[in-house]
Amino acid sequence: MPAIKKLPILATIPRSGTWFLRYAVSFLIHLDRGGCVKDRLTGEVVGRPSGLPFDFPGFRGGPLFHAQHSMPHDHLFIGHTVCPGFAGSVTDLGWWGKTAFHVPGYDYLHEGLNYAWTPIDLADDVAYTPLSVPALDRSAAVGRSAPMALVYRNPLAQAASYFRYCVGHPDRAYNTLDGQPLARVPFRDYLFGSALPSWAKQFVSFQAMAAWHRGLVRLVPYEHLMDRPVEILADLLNHLQGTARCDWRNLHHAVRLARREHLRAIETELGRSLDGTRAANISHMRSGRFEETLHDRLRDEVIQQLQWMGVDTDLIVWSAADNRDYFQRQEGRVATE
Repeated sequence: MPAIKKLPILATIPRSGTWFLRYAVSFLIHLDRGGCVKDRLTGEVVGRPSGLPFDFPGFRGGPLFHAQHSMPHDHLFIGHTVCPGFAGSVTDLGWWGKTAFHVPGYDYLHEGLNYAWTPIDLADDVAYTPLSVPALDRSAAVGRSAPMALVYRNPLAQAASYFRYCVGHPDRAYNTLDGQPLARVPFRDYLFGSALPSWAKQFVSFQAMAAWHRGLVRLVPYEHLMDRPVEILADLLNHLQGTARCDWRNLHHAVRLARREHLRAIETELGRSLDGTRAANISHMRSGRFEETLHDRLRDEVIQQLQWMGVDTDLIVWSAADNRDYFQRQEGRVATE
């Protein structure tokens, strides 16, 4: 099987709607193929009743997805990664090159995994497929890659959410920091010493590539996605396929099926969290609003540090609270984290 050398990339910073996007897009592809999905909460069968049911037990969350019949490219990446081509496009990486991510998983495409066996979902009878990361990097560096996008959450909210997630993670690579249980680490120390540098390291790669190759890379605030999920996801998909398509006939259904309460019902059915790290009664999806209690001075310090690292902080959306009631009336809750 030939390795994939051109691939639309929908990247997310951890705790920025990754599983919502994976399920919403997968539901869309499945429905476009004539399949069906039974809503575990309402009992409604969405799609063709005689169609193939969605394989929840076999679904792993990619990071590759077979997107044929929904998009012009056969494959789509949805997950965490540094923007392909960035590291090879600069001569002086400065702080960026000296900074390590505080946990594994921020940069799937550059962590030295066995990419000859990259997990793929929605591909008939194929669980793994070869992927050429060097080819992705080379084409992106010269602006000839497939379209790419990054969904990013405001860094205070992301840090608070990831802190909770890592504290409850069973793997010591996540639940400890410098040999100390993360639960004993002051949040401020975690924020400035670990979370912000990792957030900025991933974000800056996409920010720079978006400036160098205009139209190729798009930056999308998570808060906008949560406020207007159908509209923003349609815009993302249009970008990734390189056209102004307007007939995503199954997208509203797919987003509805990916609401948080429904995904939690699926977790209960599976007996595990969607990300596979814990039991279903300890879902990895949370809806805390810790960031809204943080003092403005802390936000100012965050902005100052990010600006020092080259982040355009005008791109950050700090709160979606004003629109939350409207969104819940329109769509129900999506899988926020």
